[in-house]
Amino acid sequence: MASVASFPVINMENLETEERGAAMEVIRDACENWGFFEMLNHGIAHELMDEVERVSKAHYANCREEKFKEFARRTLEAGEKGADVKGIDWESTFFVRHRPVSNLADLPDVDDHYRQVMKQFASEIEKLSERVLDLLCENLGLEKGYLKKAFAGSNGPTFGTKVSSYPPCPRPDLVDGLRAHTDAGGIILLFQDDQVITNGRYKSVMHRVLTRPDGNRMSIASFYNPGADAVIFPAPALAAAEAERADAAAAAYPRFVFEDYMNLYVRHKFEAKEPRFEAMKSAAEVVHAAPIATA
Repeated sequence: MASVASFPVINMENLETEERGAAMEVIRDACENWGFFEMLNHGIAHELMDEVERVSKAHYANCREEKFKEFARRTLEAGEKGADVKGIDWESTFFVRHRPVSNLADLPDVDDHYRQVMKQFASEIEKLSERVLDLLCENLGLEKGYLKKAFAGSNGPTFGTKVSSYPPCPRPDLVDGLRAHTDAGGIILLFQDDQVITNGRYKSVMHRVLTRPDGNRMSIASFYNPGADAVIFPAPALAAAEAERADAAAAAYPRFVFEDYMNLYVRHKFEAKEPRFEAMKSAAEVVHAAPIATA
């Protein structure tokens, strides 16, 4: 009987002990073969995480629940009359932008306490994200800080948090939930009740959220992504190493500006990711082939 592979879990405290080598190997395997891992003892205080959860749930109940109920009523009525509502996401969500410029002060219906809690949470998540980036650099054989620098662009990374509620759905046969998709960009730290630079070695896993008739799920996903004008391309050292092994040019992805890719991503989020990169590769080849204007 084949054994079931265990879910990758990283005890971050082990990185400071003689268990560091084993922990780094779990991170490598998780990134290359799973596309995700769970972090324990990551350094963010439980009290802060509990408060983030409390204020986020209270905000949904006080400010967003009634709007969602109206959306749910219209969606289910349409589905019961025969309309295809499988492509509608059963979620209530809003986005907090932290960097390069925060939008916390501009969000409606968010009180000062929530703003302060989210500001503190973002500070801790940013530090943890950059710690994870350096661990990935170490595993990939890149110098410390390579990924942070690659993400920086001219104004630093794009960093924000998506706060989502997934209320119960009385008709999960009609509505799927959040459709299957892969995320774009850098790393996502997910708090809940492929990266191009790695030349395809690290995976971006397909995932979705299913509707359920009971329970009320919440997820808080923080996205640490490249800056809008950051130019993204496979790390030369990794592409060269792959080329040596394959005896051929092995840059699996084109060079592109991150904002250009995101403009494509938002239109094709729920489709396979490979055609997105092929489209970027074709665009890059057209630009490269175009004549250079001279005075």
